[in-house]
Order: sequence, then C-alpha cells, then structure tokens
Amino acid sequence: MLLFMILLLFDLWLWYALITDLKGRTRILRIVFLVVKASISMVLLFLFVWVVAYRGEYADPANAFIRIVLGALTAMLVTAGSAYLVMALLTWLPARLMRRRMSAAGLINITIFMLIVLLFADGYFRQRFDVQIVREEVAVPRLDPALSGMKIVLVSDLHLSSWHGHYGRLDKVMSTISKEQPDLLLNTGDFVTYGWQEYGECDTILRKAVSKSGAFAVVGNHDDGTYHPDYDERYGEECRTMLEKKITASGYQLLSDTAIITSCKGKEIAVAGVVTHGHRLDMSYGNFEKVLGQIPDSLFTIMLLHDPAGWLLTSVNGRMPHLTLSGHTHGLQAGTPGGRRSPAERFHERWRGTYKLDESQLFVTTGLGSMGMAVRLFMPPEIVVLTVIPE
Repeated sequence: MLLFMILLLFDLWLWYALITDLKGRTRILRIVFLVVKASISMVLLFLFVWVVAYRGEYADPANAFIRIVLGALTAMLVTAGSAYLVMALLTWLPARLMRRRMSAAGLINITIFMLIVLLFADGYFRQRFDVQIVREEVAVPRLDPALSGMKIVLVSDLHLSSWHGHYGRLDKVMSTISKEQPDLLLNTGDFVTYGWQEYGECDTILRKAVSKSGAFAVVGNHDDGTYHPDYDERYGEECRTMLEKKITASGYQLLSDTAIITSCKGKEIAVAGVVTHGHRLDMSYGNFEKVLGQIPDSLFTIMLLHDPAGWLLTSVNGRMPHLTLSGHTHGLQAGTPGGRRSPAERFHERWRGTYKLDESQLFVTTGLGSMGMAVRLFMPPEIVVLTVIPE
C-alpha cells in the first residue's frame, strides 16, 4: 500500500505538470500526451487492483510476472517524476527573476517525459528479449593441451516467471545454445524469484539445450524460497525439493556443495558448485572446504558460484579454482548505451565480465531473465560462450 501511495503521488504530480506544460500547445500534441498519460494511469490502476485482490499462490508465474511489470512501471514513474522535479527546481529561480513563465522549459519537460516513456517501453517490449551472445577466451596457465578449445556456455538468472507469456522466446534461446555445440553447459542459478511454482513446465523447454559433456547447475539465493512472503521452514524444504526435481528434469546435474569429476575432450576435469543464500547484499555461502578440499591440484577446476562476491572465499589450502563462474548482479538491468557502465558498480565490486587474481579467473554474466522490473535498459540479456585456451 505504501508503494502505491508513493506511485500515486508521482502519478498525480505528472498529471499536474503535464497539463500545466501542455497549455497553449497544439490540440494534437495535447491529445497525444494526455492519451499516453491516461494509458499509464490505467495500467497502474489495473496492477494495483491485481496486487490487492489476488488471493492465489504468490509464486504463480502470472502473479510473479505482474509484480515485475509493476516494478517496471514504478521505475518509469519515479524516473519521469524525478526528472520533472529537477527541471522545476532548475527553472523556478530564473522564472521568478524574469517574472514570467518559461515556455521553453515546458517543452523540454514534455519532451523528456516522452523520451523516458519510450525508453522504458523499448526496455519492456524489445530490450529484455534482445539476447546477445558474448564470446570470450579464457587463457589458463599450464592447461592440458587436450583441453585447448573447450567451449563452455554459461547462463544464469533465468527468473523463469519473467518469461511468462513469452515462453516461445525462451525456447529460441535454448535452441541458440544447442547450435553453439558446447562441451559444457553451466548454469549459476536463480531459476525462480519467489518459489518453485514459477518453474511451471519450463523444464520441457530448458532440456532442449544440450551439450557434449553434460550440463551442471547450482542454485542461487532466490532458489531457496526465502523471498516468498509466506516463507517458513516447511515451504523452504518443499521449495528445495521441488526445484531439485525441476532442475534435474531440465537436463542439469545439480551441484549443492558438491563436486564431480567428469570427462571433457577425453580428459578429466572437476566441476564444483557451492550454494548461495541471503538477501540483497547480505549473502552467505556453502562449504568451500568440503567441495574443493578433495579435488586434486592437477585437475582443471570450474567453480559454479551464484554470487561473485564470494569469489575470494574459494581459496582452499592456498589454491583457488582455475575458473569461477557467477551471475547474480544482472548489471542492475540498466546501464549506459553499450552496457559498459552501470549503477551496479556502486553495489558490486565485480559485476560483469572477467576478473583475475594470480592464476584464478572469475567471469560474471548479467544473466538472461528479469527481476524487480520487467525491463532492461542498455543491459541486454546474454548467453556467454567461453573458449578455454592455454596462456
């Protein structure tokens, strides 16, 4: 309710500001802008009624999706309202000094408003589905020559309810992965946002992505059900059990504080996975010693760890995995054009791309799905294709 009251204030402020700035403009311009604003207000009302009236399973895909649509609308209204407030403050003093209304400022205001609306509409309808293939080489010291050219596909943060109504697009993503013919398919978690029910029948879609030497996954901090508003120990156990079944049915071997020795390109390698728990910046991790302590130093080792903040904790007996793979940050789903900078930098020391420490490397992906808001702004979803080569 508090969130809606805040949104209502921003909405009313925008109505007042737009009507004021549209005075004296052409009739067509007034109609266009008022229709756009009325449509936004109607969507806001619909979302509010849904949230208040809904009595079904909170983690139902439709309900989970509605909530990130509300998140997108919230971000848009707050951005547009804040822009209007800033412009009002910047023009108030000059207007008082000149003792007249600055009509140019009004035109700037309505232009900025429309640009913000168009940007968020593009982020909702196009950018969040504009999956990019990111190709990187991983140079590994003393790599067994037989492993040179090993291809790894990394995906993360599917947040499956964010694909609600567009599962056909998710199906195409899985087909794209298979076309890459990876040696390994690795997933670093956050299959869901609130609970296992969001998974729905997506296991039938996810298992269409295949690899030569197996698919492995680890759970993320959203996968334990603690984000469900009715979470208790019973639901937590149910969520973990059901997700394990769903993830396994999707073709993955789930690594929960475990490591396996597998064969790739005719050579043995180790793939390990440590669970991540917690909310926002307060994270905890599984047992690194248990997972990594028994892996021979001679084996090329890949660690799946959802949250990259735990990378330095992977050091066991003075040795870190050769390659750690993470997601979690989403790049905050927003950045500058090109995605090279993001507000994520203020919250995550390692938020995207490759990081190195001695002979260990970390790669962080911004993920495939959406969480919090059903929008991506210059931070496209991605499939990461890593090629391992000797240094």
